[in-house]
Amino acid sequence: MNKKISLGLCISLIIISVTATFAVTMVVSKQIYNGIISNISQRSQTYDSLEEISVLVNSYYYGSDEDRNRLNASLVNGYVEGLGDSNSIYLNASDYAEYTAMLDGGLTGIGVETAYDYQKSSYVITHVYEGSPAEKAGLKALDVITAIDNSTVTMSNYNQLSEKLYGSMLSAVQVEYMRDGETKVVEPMRGFSIPSVSGRLESNVGYIKINGFYKNTASEFKETAEKLIEQGAESMVFDVRNTYSGTIEYAAQTVDVIVPAIEGNIAVIKDKKGEVKKVFSAENYSITMPFIVLVNGSTAGPAELFACDLRDISQAQIVGTKTAGVGTMQELFALEDGGAVLLTVALVEPKNGEASVYNGTGIIPNSEVPLTAGYTANLSLLTVEEDNQLSTALDMLAA
Repeated sequence: MNKKISLGLCISLIIISVTATFAVTMVVSKQIYNGIISNISQRSQTYDSLEEISVLVNSYYYGSDEDRNRLNASLVNGYVEGLGDSNSIYLNASDYAEYTAMLDGGLTGIGVETAYDYQKSSYVITHVYEGSPAEKAGLKALDVITAIDNSTVTMSNYNQLSEKLYGSMLSAVQVEYMRDGETKVVEPMRGFSIPSVSGRLESNVGYIKINGFYKNTASEFKETAEKLIEQGAESMVFDVRNTYSGTIEYAAQTVDVIVPAIEGNIAVIKDKKGEVKKVFSAENYSITMPFIVLVNGSTAGPAELFACDLRDISQAQIVGTKTAGVGTMQELFALEDGGAVLLTVALVEPKNGEASVYNGTGIIPNSEVPLTAGYTANLSLLTVEEDNQLSTALDMLAA
């Protein structure tokens, strides 16, 4: 049975509804207004401080005319550094171009791997890539680099000078080196694409070193693994010690090469509001054999996702020391000046979700094995016997 209500009651209900809606709207509007005012106030304080410093510099600074580009770059860099996040960085135009080129094709340079031997106070070539300008110039493993572009290599400057050996610009770099007591000088060209993945067979165990997770890493990994399997590898050691560069996306692609198709995801990316930003799944390929992953305190970011997922999906053992604990994803934003800002934008949740989140804590290995005391931290200078983390992994797979 339909009930009728009086006109007066109907009008009263409408007034109550409008009043309630107005009250709710006013509350929400006030919250938004307060947030805007607070944000404007904070920005105003920042701009006022910058303007005050600018006036003081222009009026009193004793020095040459300002280099506006350098000043602007310093301001942007300082702003990003003020976030207190070592994974968020400002890149000038040159660095931005190098960074994007690296992500697209990996590292480029003359085609060598190097390390500083602190015990012998010498800067040593540990590997020369086949077909590289370095090989064509006659450089070999164990050559000692004594100078780069006429600057003598020392313990304090080798890291800075080593940057001259890398880059995509097709230009020569002068390398002075010593071999068997004889000093020679060569000028190999930069621009050679350095593989991000290398491998070798240790008895019946395939050893694969991953130096970074770039666009071509998954395909390089697959090719390297298949060659080792053809050569007789019955198990694998994946080495991501001192590996931190690249992206979460490319790490997920590499994991996809190894693990079988699974229900659920390799990783879920969540923004600061907890909302899902991206999902990575496994569906393409599978390597079915025992795995061990080597990690250390410089294993970070995409390499940590790689180790964590292999542990949780393929029951891989992790050997080494606790990882860095960088469980976040960064995104690149281009700027009008030709540079860019790399910002941390999300949290990475691996296969097992919150239970496996390692951000800020790191991944604790199944077998904690520090390097033997007295041996150099430059892993490429160690033999298999001296590298007790690798030798432990090989023994575990042989058992």
